[in-house]
Amino acid sequence: MKRTNTFYKKVLKVLGAGILAIACISPPAQAATQSTNVAYIQTQHVANGGYFPFVGAFSAFNFFQLYYNQVSAANLGPGGVCGGSGCDTVLLNGASDNLTGSPGRCNVAANLSAQAKTDLVNFVNNGGKLIIYDSECTPGQDYSWLPYPFTTANPGAYGARGTAYIVEDNDLSSTIPADSHYIDANLLANGTDAVGDMNVMTTRDPAWCLDITGTNVIGVTGPTHTYARYGNGLIIYNGLDVDAMGTTTQPDATIGRGNIAKLWLQELQVPFNPTPLSSLPCGISVVGITLTPPVATNDLSAGETSHTVTASLKDLTGVPEPNVLVSFSVLSGPNAGASGTCSVDTTCHTDANGEVSFTYSSNGSTGVDTIQACYTDNTGQQQCSQNVTKEWVSGGAKCDLNSDGQIDRTDIRAITRLLHTTVPPSDPLADLDDNGIININDVRGCVLKCTNARCAP
Repeated sequence: MKRTNTFYKKVLKVLGAGILAIACISPPAQAATQSTNVAYIQTQHVANGGYFPFVGAFSAFNFFQLYYNQVSAANLGPGGVCGGSGCDTVLLNGASDNLTGSPGRCNVAANLSAQAKTDLVNFVNNGGKLIIYDSECTPGQDYSWLPYPFTTANPGAYGARGTAYIVEDNDLSSTIPADSHYIDANLLANGTDAVGDMNVMTTRDPAWCLDITGTNVIGVTGPTHTYARYGNGLIIYNGLDVDAMGTTTQPDATIGRGNIAKLWLQELQVPFNPTPLSSLPCGISVVGITLTPPVATNDLSAGETSHTVTASLKDLTGVPEPNVLVSFSVLSGPNAGASGTCSVDTTCHTDANGEVSFTYSSNGSTGVDTIQACYTDNTGQQQCSQNVTKEWVSGGAKCDLNSDGQIDRTDIRAITRLLHTTVPPSDPLADLDDNGIININDVRGCVLKCTNARCAP
C-alpha cells in the first residue's frame, strides 16, 4: 500500500487561508502531515539511561519543555509553551528525571493533576498527538485516566535481550526492507536491550491497535508499541527501553540504537487530525479480534438492504487463529438485535485465515447501527472487538454529493467550497455532523469515508 498523504495536502491547498485562520484560533484545526510543535514532559533524558534526540533528522520539529505542574489547556494552546500557534504534539516522558514540578519519576498518574489529565485528553480529542514512553519504569504504570485505559507490566533495568515481532506494516514500522518505514526487529531485539527490558501493555480495550509485540526478559509476551485514535487525534504508546539512544542518535535501520531512533522519528512523522487508514490501518487489535469495515453507508433507496462485517482473529505475533467461535451483535440502531448468517463457516467459526463474516438485513429504517464481535480467549475471558457502524440512508449517502454511489475527491472538493456556510437545501449530504453548518469537521469526516485510497474516483 502506498503511504503518501498527497490528497490531504491537496485538500489543505483547496481550503487555503480560511482554514489557516481557524488553526490560529484553536489548533490543531486541520489535518497534519506530521508533528511540528512538540511539548515534552519533563526532560529530554530518561533517568535510567537514554535521551530523545532533537537534532539531525529531528531538527524538522520544534521542541518545547513543559513540566508536570505546567500541563494545562492554556500552556498547550496558542500563546502557551509552544508559542503563537500552540502545540500539536505532546511527548509524555514518564521515566524522566525528577525535576521541577514532579513528586517522583515513574509515577505518571500521580505526577499529573486531575485537570492536567483532562486537558491532555481534550488535547487529543481536538486533534492533538500524544506519545507516551515509560522506559524501565517500575512498578507498572496506571493509565486509567486515558479514554482507553491500560496498565503496564514492567521488568525494570536488566540490560537483557528479547524477541520482537512487527505485526502490521504501517507508517510506524514495517517488515519490508524496501519500505521507508522499515524497522529491523531482530536488531532492535538483539542489538539493544530495548525489547528485553520492554514494558508490556495490559488492557482489554479493543481501541488499541497493535504495531509491535515482543517477549521481555521475565517471559511476558504482549503489546509494546501500540496506537489508538481518539476524537480527531492520536495516542501512541511505546514501552521499549530507550537507554541505547543518545542525544545525537539518528534513525538508521542497520544498527540497533538507530532502530529505536527511527521509531521515535516515525512517531513524530505519522499524520494525524485525523490519521488516515492508509497510514495506520489498525489491522490487529491488542485484544486479538478486529472488526471491519469500521464505517460504512448503504442507500436503501438504491436497494442496498444488507450489510456484511468480517471479524479477524490473530494472536500477539500476528498469526491467524482458526476454528474460534465468534458471536456478532447489532448493539444499537434501527436494526438492534438483528440476527444474520455467517460465512464461510455457517457456525460462525473462523477459517484458516482467522476470519469469519456476518451478514444481516436492514428492516428498512434509516439510522446508524453499532456492531460488535466477541470471542472467548484461552483463559476463558470474553474479548470483544471495537464497535463499528453502518449508516442506513435513503436518497443518498452522507458526503456523496453527486450521488454516484461512492465518496471521492469530487465530493470532497464540493464540500470544501461550502465551508463556513449554512447547509444549502440542495446539498444536505455535506453536513456530516448535522449541526446546520458546513465546517472543517464535515470535511475531515468525509475524507475518512472515502471509498478508495486517497479518495481516488
